[in-house]
Amino acid sequence: MNEQTSLNAIALSVALLSFSVLLGPYLNLPSAVPAAITLGVLVLAAVDTFGFNGLGSRLLLDGFSQLSPAHRQRVIHHEAGHFLTAQLLGATVVGYTLTAWEAFRQGHSGQGGVRVETPDFGETITASELERYCTIWMAGGVAESLVYDNVEGGADDLETLRSVLTQLDVGDAVLKERVAGRRAQQLLQTHWETYNALVTAMNQRASVEDCCQLIEQQVQSTV
Repeated sequence: MNEQTSLNAIALSVALLSFSVLLGPYLNLPSAVPAAITLGVLVLAAVDTFGFNGLGSRLLLDGFSQLSPAHRQRVIHHEAGHFLTAQLLGATVVGYTLTAWEAFRQGHSGQGGVRVETPDFGETITASELERYCTIWMAGGVAESLVYDNVEGGADDLETLRSVLTQLDVGDAVLKERVAGRRAQQLLQTHWETYNALVTAMNQRASVEDCCQLIEQQVQSTV
């Protein structure tokens, strides 16, 4: 069971246990019920983690998160950062989802996000190609930081970036991460009006094609 899923299962178990203990006397619940509920939640979490790679937990937790309009807006601002940066750097965006449920319906795992065509990160990748994708991975968190002054998402992005840098043994991975972050920030700030227009379009669930066309038109209008 991964760390985040374990913490979520424990938190839910504690909440259910506290709830059942407090209300048990009023509902005439047997004393064994709280323990049974807690055990059941932990068993289901374990089955979900080992049998379904945590898919059920992701869908459930993401569903609760989507009840918050503020959270939904943060997700869109994060993903718009990835989308815009990918387009500006010439990468191909093949799709995007804004919730775990949308990703599941499209046959993808995870919390959702912008999907970009990526090369085989082997020995043949050039330094400029590596920098391009590192910048794209950093752009979501950078966009969040510019809008909200803090970052809540992007853990998967950082994990992917660091995994690739470790795989390629590029040397000072921390420095490359910082350079990519600064480049992403520069791109987003330079094209801030385009970024905001893209956020609006993604709020309306515009297609990838429409989003790409919007970016192209916005960039051309500022030249």
